[in-house]
Amino acid sequence: MKILSAAQMSWVDQQTMKDQEVSSLDLMERAATTVFDEIKQLYPRLAQYTFYIFCGKGNNGGDGLVLARLLDQQQAQVNVYLVDATDYSTANLANQKRLSAHLIQKISPDTQVHIPAGAIVLDCLFGYGLKRPLAEEWRSLITGINCCTGPIYAIDMPSGLLSDGPTAAEAPVIQADVVYTFQSPKLGLLMPGNSRWAKAFRVLDIGLSRSALEQVDTIFHYIDLALLGPFYRKRSKFDHKGTFGHCLIIGGSRGKMGAVQLALKAALRSGCGLASAYIPSCGYTSIQTAVPEAMVISDPEEEMITQFPDTRTFQSIGVGIGMGTAQYTIDAFKVFIMQGLDTALVLDADALNILAQDRDLWQFVPKGSILTPHPKELSRILGTWQNDFEKLEKVKAFAEEYQLYILIKGANSAIVTPDGTVYFNSTGNVGMATGGSGDILTGILTALLGQGYSSQETLIMGVYLHGRAADIAVQTLGVYSLLPSDIISHLPAAFLELEKQS
Repeated sequence: MKILSAAQMSWVDQQTMKDQEVSSLDLMERAATTVFDEIKQLYPRLAQYTFYIFCGKGNNGGDGLVLARLLDQQQAQVNVYLVDATDYSTANLANQKRLSAHLIQKISPDTQVHIPAGAIVLDCLFGYGLKRPLAEEWRSLITGINCCTGPIYAIDMPSGLLSDGPTAAEAPVIQADVVYTFQSPKLGLLMPGNSRWAKAFRVLDIGLSRSALEQVDTIFHYIDLALLGPFYRKRSKFDHKGTFGHCLIIGGSRGKMGAVQLALKAALRSGCGLASAYIPSCGYTSIQTAVPEAMVISDPEEEMITQFPDTRTFQSIGVGIGMGTAQYTIDAFKVFIMQGLDTALVLDADALNILAQDRDLWQFVPKGSILTPHPKELSRILGTWQNDFEKLEKVKAFAEEYQLYILIKGANSAIVTPDGTVYFNSTGNVGMATGGSGDILTGILTALLGQGYSSQETLIMGVYLHGRAADIAVQTLGVYSLLPSDIISHLPAAFLELEKQS
């Protein structure tokens, strides 16, 4: 799914009206009705609820006026607060006339509002077209809305939140529990720093012109199941274990062998033909016992890795999990990475920490390799950043310089490719925020890379399935009790969904 800028969304809206021969008023009715259907599913007995709807002077406010009319027709208690203006949009004015006048109260930006307990708020003040932060005069109204005790639903964007760039932390912005955004996710909704203003969002298909959407070029994409279908490989009865690659996990140190166990189990659940581990000697018995399906090669040293194996017989290699940064390990890793490898690597954890200490080593990392740093590891590699947009630009520059694929972990994890394309993930939940989840991802990615998927395909599929398995797991376990091993247990269900879709 494409992620479009405000200007691109505006163009698609205009093209839709032209292609489908509909008016702005018709399109507004369609969009608002789609939101109304969502609200009705949440609150089937609408007559029992009170809605406070805040409308601006533009088309976002027009959406709110349509919603007010539809809710009023269902006998809901409706209170409309419309910003007093002299330059309402044409569709906004038309919908003012369609709504009973007694329902509308005119307000100014500095109006102080009191919203009673239990009321539901619909924020329709500003949409995706906002180009600059709201002026200070809006703070009183925005603060009043944010102080309500009931749920806040924002239409398209939380008012005050910019779609295409950073929003200052101190700016007045609606704090929405859910954002109903139209047709395409907005970039601002995907940035972790904006989570206090957009706790969750849903993309609603309002039937915009497919041909117009296809014509728009963008470097930003949102990963869904449909995106995986074209490159997912179904298996033939003539395939065998050699068809699906032999993957190698290099890592572990005393006290951190669990990371290797998790990665191996995840790799095997992700379809690799053969899985091997290279570990310190202390982990030999535990790995052989915990993962009998895997093969184990042990380092001569008991507690740490002091040398790396010959990797030429493996189709994919994941390096770094639980490896530690003892000097012997650092020295061995440098020898390994500087030998001129021609196989793309999956690099995580301490492999990244070692690379971050010596920038000259990056030139030896094989092109097409996959990096999966958590936020602190990423900052060690790139330095600091002021906001998520700046972070994204720094990652894009680094990926291009060294021709690497980089995963920015977090909610809506972002995959950055060497050509600057960015894919945001749609799956995953806060239950994954625990030690071991990243080790599982390393195993999944190493397995997929070994099966012949490209680095880009590996990341798109692996990150999606990793998050989807966790989403399936929390349906019965909840986010508090989710263990990394539960993600592995639910990988088969995630793969089955993909198999059926494909």
